[in-house]
Amino acid sequence: MLMLKSRHLRDFMAIANSRSLRSAAVSLGLTQPAISRSLQELEEELGVPLFERHARGVVLTPAGEKFLIRAQIATQSIRRGFEEARQFQGDLRGTVSVSLSSAAVLGLLPHAYPQFRKVWPAISVRFVEGQFPLIEHRLRDGELDFYIGPRPEKERGIGYCIERIADNERVIMARKGHPLAGSKSLAALVDAEWLIAGLRDRVEEEFEEVFSQYGLPSPAVRTRAESMLVLVALLGTTDALAILPRVWSSSPLFAGILVSIAIEEQLAAPEIVQMHPVRFPLTPAAEHFSLLLQRAAGTPFHPAQ
Repeated sequence: MLMLKSRHLRDFMAIANSRSLRSAAVSLGLTQPAISRSLQELEEELGVPLFERHARGVVLTPAGEKFLIRAQIATQSIRRGFEEARQFQGDLRGTVSVSLSSAAVLGLLPHAYPQFRKVWPAISVRFVEGQFPLIEHRLRDGELDFYIGPRPEKERGIGYCIERIADNERVIMARKGHPLAGSKSLAALVDAEWLIAGLRDRVEEEFEEVFSQYGLPSPAVRTRAESMLVLVALLGTTDALAILPRVWSSSPLFAGILVSIAIEEQLAAPEIVQMHPVRFPLTPAAEHFSLLLQRAAGTPFHPAQ
């Protein structure tokens, strides 16, 4: 019986990503016969074809799609295991991949990142900006170490370790000199042009949640911006409005460009939490970075219920 080796998973995922045996071989520095033989060994061991061969490449079979998920999870677990063992021995190398919402980027990252770099100067860090619905599959599959941002409505189909970091509040942001900047109520803004940042899977829910609380109709929203850069570019150059975390209103990055509209209504927001899948314990480096980000919030931390 063939003993499954790491190269089988490596070669399989390369083929799945490139959809071509030839391209996968080139990316790995192998010959095409060698990678074909590796795939054949794997398929013989599993007893099921993982790809359908076509003239223009290969396509995953249903069994191949399922095995790809397992292979990705196994690879991430092995990588973390190696890094964790080495870090416990004082090796300060490795990788940390983090997803942060805009509130975490603006309010926490500038304080935590310099401290982290002093202790872990050789760690490779990757940041992904996004709300939970946009990055959930990457967190679930182990591509990301942890997420910090608004608590999602639901944690779908997998156990997460969740820690509350801070309360949150939203404000309405507009460009400096906006004709509605002096408005005092939410009602005066219903007919404005709005942008949405994407806390919910269904974009309309965010505005229904805010406006219905005060007996107001939800405004029409035709533009969804899923990056901070897009939001700033549109807010700063158009008459569009957006509901954003309060930290946007105090960030020096937007001074002279954006202002908050001081309406009388308070706009509650989901609390800020840190999340990672239970099946992927944090490495020492990732755990340290997570703690520094939590401490930057300046609030006690309690396990979320």
